[in-house]
Amino acid sequence: MVEDPNLFAFGGVLFVISLALISTLKKESEAAPDPTAISDEVEQLRRQCDRLRAQLSDQQQQITAQVHRDTFEQLQSLLTQYPSACQFAREKPDLPARNLIALFTPLATVLENWGYEAIGTPWERVGYNPQWHQADTDSIQPGELVYIRFIGYRQGDRILCPAKVSRTLPPGID
Repeated sequence: MVEDPNLFAFGGVLFVISLALISTLKKESEAAPDPTAISDEVEQLRRQCDRLRAQLSDQQQQITAQVHRDTFEQLQSLLTQYPSACQFAREKPDLPARNLIALFTPLATVLENWGYEAIGTPWERVGYNPQWHQADTDSIQPGELVYIRFIGYRQGDRILCPAKVSRTLPPGID
């Protein structure tokens, strides 16, 4: 009655697989381990999996933080001098450096994404704070009004590099 020989062969294969599966299940049910032992083992594996996931998450955060620190260290000189150069270019628009400012805009985006904040703005007058500022002379006292010559950076409460301050502005700046 079967007209397609391939369909007949496929049915035969399914029948043989079904018999093998029934035979295997029968053997396993006769020698099945204690369900509570399986449950305990599954719970141990679940806890181990949770522990490994937590470790992986911690490692990812540590690696990201390390990459940020390493990159910041490499860019620190540029990052601290760039805002002062921008301010200088704004004050002296006839200088060709004004055209370069737009090239460095992505740096601000990177710092913002990393949660790094500038300490001050170039030529801003502030009270000297030795925790946030690096004075150009030892005679500057806490609270004394100074100018930020080069900005610093912080991440939360951690100072990445202090702002460099002076009692005076750069020569030629009013």
